[in-house]
Amino acid sequence: MNSAQAIMFLKNNQPFSKDTEERFEVIKKYNDVRVHFLNYPDPRCIPLFLNSFGEGNGYGVYQLIEDVLMKYSVEQVVPHLISALHSEHIGVRYWCSHIAASFPTPSLIPPLVHLLSDPDPDIRCAAITALSQIEDDRIISILVGVLEKEEDPDVIDLIQEALEESNIGAAVP
Repeated sequence: MNSAQAIMFLKNNQPFSKDTEERFEVIKKYNDVRVHFLNYPDPRCIPLFLNSFGEGNGYGVYQLIEDVLMKYSVEQVVPHLISALHSEHIGVRYWCSHIAASFPTPSLIPPLVHLLSDPDPDIRCAAITALSQIEDDRIISILVGVLEKEEDPDVIDLIQEALEESNIGAAVP
């Protein structure tokens, strides 16, 4: 496999369909593409990986995509990540909100705040986790505001935990 073939594979799978037995062979090739770009970085793969996530976990491959993205700078990844966080596809929003925690920059605050009203509580949790990684004075007030409206007990617990950690961090000189 060369980079052109790997790019074409990603372009043809935007995003993947939901995990099914029939898709297992395609996911194996997806993993081959992931390994290719780990060994031969090419920034053209960034937006393609970010928009490739289907519903499910890609048989364990989706969580490994972050390793490829970590080969690139924040400046290379974040503009594509911002776009992907607004995707209409739940799998893309879910996995990209997780990836956002590894690229903690204030420019991700608006799209992550938008995800705090996503109907999926797992996406809201991932957005809270990503926001809590960003060093910005606005984060505490954002989380306090969301806490007042949130109804899901797991999301509430995560917000409270993030607020407790941020208060401890703020108290340490």
